[in-house]
Amino acid sequence: MPAESGGRTTCQKDLAGIGFDGARASEDLDDWCRCGPRRETAELIEVIRAEGVAGASLLDIGAGVGAVHVALLEAGAARALDVDASEDYQSVARAEAERRGLTDRIEYRYGDVVDLADALPAADIVTADAVICCYGDLGPFLAAAVRSAPRLVGLTYIHDAWWLRAWMRLWNAIWALRRRPDRWHIHRHARVDRLMAEAGYEVMHDGGSWNWRVVVYRPHGLLLAGAGGTGQAGRDRGEDQAERRGQGAR
Repeated sequence: MPAESGGRTTCQKDLAGIGFDGARASEDLDDWCRCGPRRETAELIEVIRAEGVAGASLLDIGAGVGAVHVALLEAGAARALDVDASEDYQSVARAEAERRGLTDRIEYRYGDVVDLADALPAADIVTADAVICCYGDLGPFLAAAVRSAPRLVGLTYIHDAWWLRAWMRLWNAIWALRRRPDRWHIHRHARVDRLMAEAGYEVMHDGGSWNWRVVVYRPHGLLLAGAGGTGQAGRDRGEDQAERRGQGAR
């Protein structure tokens, strides 16, 4: 498979070019088990958990060692689908899930989420933690993420400050000179939000750190935890309420 497909990172071989092929998977697992998830990952987990995850189905794109979906499963989510372009990361994630007694609640798919999207089951919650910085073709990626109309979509990605973009261009230029195929991508926040808005989603949480953005989206006008509930039933109730509000307005 070619290293680039419309700006997409498509397989483990391609991920090696930017250091996410899984060569550090065991070290990343050790770091997580000893110190917990990184700050931005922990924030993403907490925001989603606060919205209610009981009985929810999860799609964790580029799940790495599984920190996000493991935490949400342990918080009461029903099942998770780990989609990753790194076989090494999935192998490590499987082993840790087995150690925690979660293997019967997790399914694994290897490959590019855009290529796999049509065959993936519906999910209530979709997460992509530190993934779109490896992905140049943002539109198809986000379309794949929202394909099943999840009630929450959580992303973490690098801030679009000018100096971070300059640093990215420098490293990409160095890699190009070395004939390394893949590139980092820093996406403009405004474009991410616009694409999500066009898909029917609004920002419900926008946080992070000095160099990472943590953002969680929900469908426009959809009541969540505390009103619409969680899982498919909650989404159906929220949709019914939104429809009634629209009929009242007419």
